Amino acid sequence: MKKIIIYIFLALLPFTFTGCKDYLDVSNAGQSDDNFVMSSPGEAFKALSWVYAEYRQNAAAGGNYNWQDPLGSDAEYLSEYPSVNNGIARLQPSAANVNADMLLFNSLNVALARATRVADLIEAKAEYKADAAGSVATSWTQIYGEARTLRAYLAWELVRHFGDVPFGYENQVVTSYTLTSRFVIMDKIIAEIKAVESKMFVVGQGGITAERISRTFANALIGQIALHAGSWQTIRTDMKGLYGTVQFVNKGADDAACVYARRADYPDYVKVAETYLSAAVNIHSGSARLITSDTRAVNNPFQKHWQEVNSRRISQESIFEIGCVPGIGNSEYGYSMARPGSNSSVNSYLNTFAAIRIVPSFFYNGYETGDMRRDVSMVISGSNAATGQENLIPLGVGTRIGGGGPSINKWDKNRGDVPLYTNATFRSSGINYVILRMADVMLLLAEAKAVAGTDAAGAIALVNQIRTRAFGNTSKNISGLSGDALLDAVYNERKLELLGEGAIRWDMIRSGKFNERAIAIRKEMVDMTTGLQTNGFYTFPSGRTVSNYVWTKFVQVGGAVATVTQTPVDTDPALYPGWRGIYNWGVAAYTTTARNLAIKGLYNYIDPNGSEAKALVADGYARVNWGITVWNDANAKAMLNASILDGVVGRETSAPRYFHPMPLTVIDQSKGNVTNGYGLPNK
Repeated sequence: MKKIIIYIFLALLPFTFTGCKDYLDVSNAGQSDDNFVMSSPGEAFKALSWVYAEYRQNAAAGGNYNWQDPLGSDAEYLSEYPSVNNGIARLQPSAANVNADMLLFNSLNVALARATRVADLIEAKAEYKADAAGSVATSWTQIYGEARTLRAYLAWELVRHFGDVPFGYENQVVTSYTLTSRFVIMDKIIAEIKAVESKMFVVGQGGITAERISRTFANALIGQIALHAGSWQTIRTDMKGLYGTVQFVNKGADDAACVYARRADYPDYVKVAETYLSAAVNIHSGSARLITSDTRAVNNPFQKHWQEVNSRRISQESIFEIGCVPGIGNSEYGYSMARPGSNSSVNSYLNTFAAIRIVPSFFYNGYETGDMRRDVSMVISGSNAATGQENLIPLGVGTRIGGGGPSINKWDKNRGDVPLYTNATFRSSGINYVILRMADVMLLLAEAKAVAGTDAAGAIALVNQIRTRAFGNTSKNISGLSGDALLDAVYNERKLELLGEGAIRWDMIRSGKFNERAIAIRKEMVDMTTGLQTNGFYTFPSGRTVSNYVWTKFVQVGGAVATVTQTPVDTDPALYPGWRGIYNWGVAAYTTTARNLAIKGLYNYIDPNGSEAKALVADGYARVNWGITVWNDANAKAMLNASILDGVVGRETSAPRYFHPMPLTVIDQSKGNVTNGYGLPNK
């Protein structure tokens, strides 16, 4: 049973009387009464729970949507257009508002300060000191390590999304501050986690579930940060001396503001990454594991993880989840990043904005035949809250089921053992935020091994564990790869495994091939569009064909009024693609008896003037615009051109600009020491 980490106002009473005027003035007074707040590890956790809740409610809530990680890659984009919501996703920093991410920036800093304060209070306790002198993890050493690691995680979030930031000023009043090199910050937080991880419980030990930070997550976090520190990234060149003595190797042009670079001593960081990622996977995994078996009739171990998430249970594959409960707000994955729905008062729970859309060419060409992740990850239909039917989502501009085309399918309010919660609203589904799962860590470890170049066999073995699960056998396993070919295979596997989870954009950045990948996906879309306009269809290397039109009709699957489909059946247009359908919500206003959608021509060409098309119409199917929209609709053409990484155009040899702006108050109050770089606004 999941337990939500909530604000504990009573336990935090000594904290709440101190001022938080802005993020650098978080002055938790030294005279805070420790007698009650830190009287036991349980009471200390109540204080730390405030930090978890702050992160969930003001940073993670919509965080991936606002930070745009999964809205700007060579597989994902935002179909809302024109929109200010995806300027950074498009690599267009000049289009951003300086205060666009002020809430996120401030929330991370306030939470970081509070986590630091909790850790400092625990560190001063005699009970903790006695336990820390021992050789095993205890409740006191766990809660202390948890607070320090949570602080490090919050700092890591700041570095990833904002770059070089003011750091180390928490819990003190300052009159002046400056930027700290991200490399200094990463070194510090790696060292902080290293100092505490050995005396933390692994997942499943000491009552620590994946809804709390464990040694398992601490090990994985060290590896993730170290891998990023030693990988390609965009650094500032407009502030001399910012990075101290760190030496870099550059790639491409320096535009006098920033350059794509990797530190010269990157192998040292990759070695650290490999060590700690391996520990998370092989030594300190605890109860977390890759789900490789499924006793259900559908037998799809990959989907089993998402079935758990949608059923509001902690998945066995999860290493860290941010806990949510139904009926309480800030459960954003059921709204911003889920399978599309519509906005209707008939069933407001099905109002799903669905920000994450799949680049159409990737939808057709991304997955190999037989990959059981494809339909679980991507969908072309959504939930009509007004009628209770499953609707096709048109290609082109739009959100919810009104447009936007292929969407992420991992979070679906129709799916789960008990989909509907009484009185739950559209932003209170209770679906947890999965921050890190075992497959992600395994593929990060494969990446570290591939970059290091010392254990190609180990990297291949890790990738093949993921592929064996995806295909149900070893027939699609890779072999004999090394160097760039192996690294490309790892990144491709991460794309297939982690679609929509906010990882692909960071993989593109770390790879040093961001621009090449961006240019390639844009060309792929141009080729598709040209084929559709010229021939009425376009066939991809995968063998799948996109056409100007598809044919649809509402049906009853197996005689049921409505059903959520499971295993795909190639010969049944209502069951292929699979893992879609519609739940029978039991709403009185839903009077139609055929609510599932049958689709013909989605992957093969049907001549709109031919006999097959005429037979379909005679059978009750309706011809629906599909691929024609991407070339025959001016708004759709403009949206697809802009939203799919248009910031690379004209900057093909320059650094990708993906950081977010620090808010105006930080710039103004720094007395000229802090500015936004990368083409971001400063006012």
